[in-house]
Amino acid sequence: MSDSKQPQSQALRIDDQFIAEYLQENPHFFDAHPDLLSHMRVRHQQQGSVSLVERQQLVLREKVAALEEEITTLMANARRNEFIFECYSELYQQLLNCTSLDDLEQALHYTFIEQLGLVDMSLKLFVPTALEHLAFNADTHKHLVGKRFDRAPVYFGRLPADEQKLVFRANAQPVESVALLLLGENTKYGLLALGSRDASHFEPNMDHLLISQLQALLTQVLPRLVA
Repeated sequence: MSDSKQPQSQALRIDDQFIAEYLQENPHFFDAHPDLLSHMRVRHQQQGSVSLVERQQLVLREKVAALEEEITTLMANARRNEFIFECYSELYQQLLNCTSLDDLEQALHYTFIEQLGLVDMSLKLFVPTALEHLAFNADTHKHLVGKRFDRAPVYFGRLPADEQKLVFRANAQPVESVALLLLGENTKYGLLALGSRDASHFEPNMDHLLISQLQALLTQVLPRLVA
């Protein structure tokens, strides 16, 4: 007799998983049994034991707060991206109107240092120039170009201190990440170096679109200014 009842008792065994699955399949269960809610307690880290309804409200509030924070972040990023795009658009117009290397350098400095908040910007020329601070040693630039532009005319990432000294002037603020733009097609005229204090500002896997467009424009503008 007892043996015949054992399989039945095992079949009717209810465990946590069974209850969880049942409630998932019957989300309106408590609508039919509202009296149960007042007896159910759920442990909360900050508030101790709370009712199931209170716990649901807390979870919903947390989800809403997280969603609001995510939306705020997305909106802030969108505004920042719009500002960056506007800065680049203005820079393109200024570069097209440059009549000297001084004009070019000032336009780049204003955009990247004053508007976008980078800590350093440096234009270096491989061709002869009367502007001594723009000149770049031939042997030095060959080594740097061969090392940093072996795959593309744009490099994002970090530079060791010895390479930073080659492209940046003495700077009190540390440069943690850089963007290097090789300028020129058949003839390499120079490079533009941008430095950020943020190690994640210029990363190898980030999108190159705006920087690549700038590199292409400078490649067209620079030859007439150094001629």
